[in-house]
Amino acid sequence: MAPVGSIESKRMKQDEIQHRRDKIIDKLHLKDDLGDGLEEATDILQKYLKERHMNVTPERQFILWTIYHLDAPFDVDALHQLVCQHRTQVCRATVYNNLILFTEAGVVSRFQPFPNGTQYFEKNIRQKPHGYQICRRCGSIKVIATDVASELIGAQLNKTFHLSQFCIYALGLCKTCYNTERREVKEKDKLKQREKDSQKKSASPKKK
Repeated sequence: MAPVGSIESKRMKQDEIQHRRDKIIDKLHLKDDLGDGLEEATDILQKYLKERHMNVTPERQFILWTIYHLDAPFDVDALHQLVCQHRTQVCRATVYNNLILFTEAGVVSRFQPFPNGTQYFEKNIRQKPHGYQICRRCGSIKVIATDVASELIGAQLNKTFHLSQFCIYALGLCKTCYNTERREVKEKDKLKQREKDSQKKSASPKKK
């Protein structure tokens, strides 16, 4: 039987992951004025599929259309939920498999800021150089401009090197999570102090 503390810790971790996912989904919205690069991405994908004797299914077309009408990175679950809100139910495996396919075709990019952590995806055609401000606790992502940094780094690359993706991560804590962690540290310190005081009291000789 697993210790109660272990079960509670696992439940808290699952709640935190779900909270992170909900936060990403809340910020994802389809925008009709976007879609730049979709036509080019569609042509690239069609050529890639034709070479491999694969079909351009309606599901693939809609998933790609959705991706190119988003202005923020997303994970598999966030995209799956968004696709299902606007179309007949599509299983998560279909969304994931197509994301991997799109990545291999070069129309979607993938990044994973934390080892063994969540993988994020975003459109890859006609994207300006940019980086990401990522909260290591809740997973919230903000796209940041990296024009100057891109030029500086690009100038140092070997002329024979063909750049396919440029990633800069600014990892830290958002304001909410920073305040939460400070509060948790203070609570832990108070608990440790109470335990020390209790141990000292128990260890001190009793007066006769």
